[in-house]
Amino acid sequence: MENKCENLSLYIIDELSEHERAQFEHHLKTCIHCQKEIHSLKETWEMLSFDFEEKDVPASLKDEVMDFIFQEQEAEAVVKTCDEEPKRHDIKLFFAKQFSPLSAGIAAVLLIGAIGLLWSNLQLRNNIAALENKVGSTTTTEIVRTFHLSGQNTALSANGNAYLVKEGSSTVLVIELNNMPDTKNEEVYQVWLLKNGKRQSAGTLKPDSSGNGLITYRLPKNHSFDDIGITLEPNPNNTQPQGQKVMGTT
Repeated sequence: MENKCENLSLYIIDELSEHERAQFEHHLKTCIHCQKEIHSLKETWEMLSFDFEEKDVPASLKDEVMDFIFQEQEAEAVVKTCDEEPKRHDIKLFFAKQFSPLSAGIAAVLLIGAIGLLWSNLQLRNNIAALENKVGSTTTTEIVRTFHLSGQNTALSANGNAYLVKEGSSTVLVIELNNMPDTKNEEVYQVWLLKNGKRQSAGTLKPDSSGNGLITYRLPKNHSFDDIGITLEPNPNNTQPQGQKVMGTT
């Protein structure tokens, strides 16, 4: 007979098939052991979610947690008096008293994942701050022209705005669209820049579920245009319009 308790870890990380999950949930109704394990893990995760402070992660912490997982027996912990040890001691003692080896292992993996996510967020925050400082000190950004876009044909209720933005020596076109009809299959909305009867593609986009979209296009040096048109194209990245025009400047 299959031991349904062995599927506990796969159930927690959502790796069971629909049929296996249904079987385990039926087993869970009558298995006191599995109910206790899941309850304990939920309490541990809630504790981890609210009890972290943003601090540098010691390089040795992962090794210490993994060593704890694979120990066959846990000796009685001794509380140390130095300032750096009490928190590690509390974690190990809590795991040893509250969980089976399986639950303790899963909880430790959750702890390592939470610490890694926190560390990544700190690194990302530092990188963004450095980039903002660099841009702020070397580049002046200015909106030099604004276009209003109105919908037509199948996108009659749509609207939008386009902004010609000067960033130092570069020029960027930023287009925001609202209430755009949804696209089907490979359909995309393609932006065209018009100058003396010629059209230059400025990229494609698909609106989100609310019909909103955003696209940016860095203009080639010394490139200019008079109007903006948007078409609904059956395929992306056309060199010339093939679909119906659904929006343009007014």
